[in-house]
Amino acid sequence: MTDRRRAVLLFGAVALAALLVDLGRFHRLEHADSIVPVLVALQRWTPFYWDQERYGMLVPLLSLPASDPLGNLLVQRGLLVLAGLASVVLLARHVLARRDWAVAGALSAAALLLAAPEAWRFEFLGDQPYGLSGALALAGLAFAEPGPAGRRPAWRLAAGGLLILAAHWVNAAVGVALVALAPARAAVDAREGEAAAQVRARLVVDVALLGGGLLVGQALLWIQPLVTGQPLRGVASLLPADRWPSAWAALLGNAWREAGAWPWFLLVAAGAGVALLSLPSLRPARRAEVGRALALVLAAVAYALFAGSLRWVADNAFHWRYLAPSAVLVHVAAVGLLAEPLGRLGRRALTAALVLLPAAALAASGVPSLARVRQDLDAVAGRHTEDVLEAGCNLVAGDYWTVWPAVWHATWVARERGLERRFWGIAHRANPTVSQWRALPPQALRVCVPLGEDREAERWLRAFHLWPAREIGRRGTVSVREPAAGG
Repeated sequence: MTDRRRAVLLFGAVALAALLVDLGRFHRLEHADSIVPVLVALQRWTPFYWDQERYGMLVPLLSLPASDPLGNLLVQRGLLVLAGLASVVLLARHVLARRDWAVAGALSAAALLLAAPEAWRFEFLGDQPYGLSGALALAGLAFAEPGPAGRRPAWRLAAGGLLILAAHWVNAAVGVALVALAPARAAVDAREGEAAAQVRARLVVDVALLGGGLLVGQALLWIQPLVTGQPLRGVASLLPADRWPSAWAALLGNAWREAGAWPWFLLVAAGAGVALLSLPSLRPARRAEVGRALALVLAAVAYALFAGSLRWVADNAFHWRYLAPSAVLVHVAAVGLLAEPLGRLGRRALTAALVLLPAAALAASGVPSLARVRQDLDAVAGRHTEDVLEAGCNLVAGDYWTVWPAVWHATWVARERGLERRFWGIAHRANPTVSQWRALPPQALRVCVPLGEDREAERWLRAFHLWPAREIGRRGTVSVREPAAGG
């Protein structure tokens, strides 16, 4: 099988798996954080996540042609899942370039769908920027590799550099793990007998490209607040050094509690890989394969130490999602140990891995059903929609986690019914759309407040100069308010 055909088949398997996930049970985990980028595309696109100086809005930009609320959500989620699975495959290629990396990548992606807990899968594949930024950065490094003649054409370096810059726009810290991985990977390559000049050249180019990306990413963190007028929230600042041990322990503890049986699966996979590599016919490859796995683990540890020392992570209660890049590095390290033994089966191994990937997507997300997708979205976001529509509200005020799903769902249902209605949120991250509803006549503003969220709603209505807002009635799950001053 030619390299090109293998790459096409691998991409096809990844794309099919992403489609199956996107049309499966994936959306029952949607929440405000995952829905805001959909509203970024539907209401007002900004270079970064609303009211934030990180997480570049590349996927919402690509999804702008999809004006239907449901269609836009499915496009964005599909692109993120595709990128997340591709990042796993590209990571295997990056570390196992001289091995059967296609088998390792497909197996790792399939195992991620099967073994990782549902919440981990959603955060890595559907919500957070880690998979997308990792795919872009690893694709950039792949473009920057020497061609068949051993040279790096300028266009390849330029293309690689642009992809890495895009990766650091999406996620300013994506290069940290890959920079940590570079010297460990180089050491393994040198130990395997690769020419020292080639190893040094690759190390220098990779570190230079990633270092440039990290610098640009950090610059964007500081420039964005100057553009938006919003204060820098300390994303890049570190905790005091004496807090690092307890911070690392808290982050790791949270991640371990949410990981379920995933770590045990990885221990079994790694143990099986090492056992197979200990067979007489495979023993010569054992040292190199274990070395590459250790390189990935070292990079995972380095990134975990970095993430755990950030003040931003501490401010967010050391949520386990900040360890997602480290978890994926360890995942590929463990599953990748099986690649060399299985690769000895030749084409059959790749065929089995390619079939396993969409099969794993089916097992994880169920048979694709647009009707079930709609039902899941109704369940997680549609509690207040009928009341908001019947009350004639165009603003929804209250808790962040309630408001944005409600705004998106009301927009979707109104579009489905052919209603010329627009809805905006009055909550955290509402600044980018203020100018839109302020353009309406003051008497046209009507606010729906989910019952039980009066205090949070008052806070945000005051912040946006819509207070006092007198209650003019109640309808089902919402209190209906009219800004007394008309906004």
